[in-house]
Amino acid sequence: MDLFIEKALIFNGVGNPPFEANIGIKKDKIVYIGREKYSARRVIKANGLILTPGFIDTHSHSDFTTLADPKAEGKITQGITTEINGNCGVSAFPILGEVFERRLPEINQLGLKPWSSFKEYVELLKKVKPAINFATLLGHGNLRGSIIGYKNVKAEKDDIKKMKELLKEHLAFGVKGLSTGLIYPPGIFADTEEIIELARTLKPFKGIYATHMRSEGERLLSAVEETILIGMKAGIPVHISHLKTSGRENWWKLSSVFEAIEEAQNQGIKITADRYPYIASQTDLDAFLPSWIVEGSREDITERLKDRGVRLAIKRYLKQRGIEFLNSIVISDVVFEGDKKLEGKRVGEFVSLENASDFICDLLIRSNLQVGAIYFGMTEENLEKILSKPYVMIGTDSSARCSSGITAKGKPHPRGFGSFPRFIRRYVLERKIISLEEAIRKITSLPAKTFRIEKRGVIKEGYFADIVIFDPAEIEDKASFENPFIPSKGIKYVIVNGEVTVSEGSLTGKRNGRVLL
Repeated sequence: MDLFIEKALIFNGVGNPPFEANIGIKKDKIVYIGREKYSARRVIKANGLILTPGFIDTHSHSDFTTLADPKAEGKITQGITTEINGNCGVSAFPILGEVFERRLPEINQLGLKPWSSFKEYVELLKKVKPAINFATLLGHGNLRGSIIGYKNVKAEKDDIKKMKELLKEHLAFGVKGLSTGLIYPPGIFADTEEIIELARTLKPFKGIYATHMRSEGERLLSAVEETILIGMKAGIPVHISHLKTSGRENWWKLSSVFEAIEEAQNQGIKITADRYPYIASQTDLDAFLPSWIVEGSREDITERLKDRGVRLAIKRYLKQRGIEFLNSIVISDVVFEGDKKLEGKRVGEFVSLENASDFICDLLIRSNLQVGAIYFGMTEENLEKILSKPYVMIGTDSSARCSSGITAKGKPHPRGFGSFPRFIRRYVLERKIISLEEAIRKITSLPAKTFRIEKRGVIKEGYFADIVIFDPAEIEDKASFENPFIPSKGIKYVIVNGEVTVSEGSLTGKRNGRVLL
């Protein structure tokens, strides 16, 4: 044996009651589960600590940060051993045409050199040796942006044909499916028929369609209906990213959302979802702007934001939403050095409703649209109901970052360091919304099955040795909105493909993740 774990309380990932046993690991596989003892190069004495499969982050955005800093400290220290990337319509490929222009500032900011193809990107990923396993979807925004650009136009037959060819090429390489971000350009310009046509391409490859829906607030119910329709027409499984009811006026809609999802499931449509265990979201500051403002290139948008008529339109919108909306927005990160003092502060703290439009437009222009924002618009009651559903998994909705270095910038959402321990501590062990064995299933075997991650997500002989060992008395998230880069407590060991990556709660420096294609 290379590694032997003694006296662990094992939650095997499929929802069964726990049992005490020893585990033997040889190279990258689990080769023994039982009561016998064997000699090994290294022995870990678990002494009743909880052992589970490695956690799978179903909604990640580490496509670029993993290349910049492959240690992935925030993810690995909360027990994540595999990420599903390429979400919300944005992936690291293809980067052709106008997509290259859109993504280049982020690539440059992280000190990366652009790549020309999916194959080249994968080779770069393998070369940096990420700490955790990397699986990915293909972003619809990359497809549409590469072929059509960021124009508000209907896709012609030839456009769809070209997008389908690109999609097939990447599915053949091993991407897990297609994602959309239907509130972001260029996805916001795509109609339902376009998405259905592309989704039909997934079926022969057993791919999944994951979506940041067209609305998570005012038009939430119609957005859910659209998602169900796409799954039904294309004959494929669908996955709702970060399921939520955003905005106080929309909180009441959750029961109708559940009814629609569960009725579709009863009709044979496979629908799953994910959610992070917080009541604040994070996205770009310009995400709330109307689609006609964010059409075209960065230069087009910044020029539009200088226009007095555009600013008046934004002003009218903000006045309709009121000061409560401004107070719900926290600036998380900016590029322009002179605005760094705004990070971590609510917009309503430093600007009036009368001046908010000019302030936001100027801020976006100074940072070339690269302004992140945290939106406080959800409720704990609905969050608990969502997390308790058997078809809802956990996703950080965050990129992999570290507590120092090039990825430790701004004041991003603490979910990047705390989601999984927070879910276990706050909602399972303390509030008891579900049993611990069910919680472990939702973060291990369920996502592995949903995203076709083979031989992971279950503690079983012959499966890859992706393992987490944690102390249930200590496990807790420590990251906060004020200090988002603090690692969680209680995760004692993390093993990735048989290699101990976290030992006694500290990084070992080992990086043994793989690209899962």
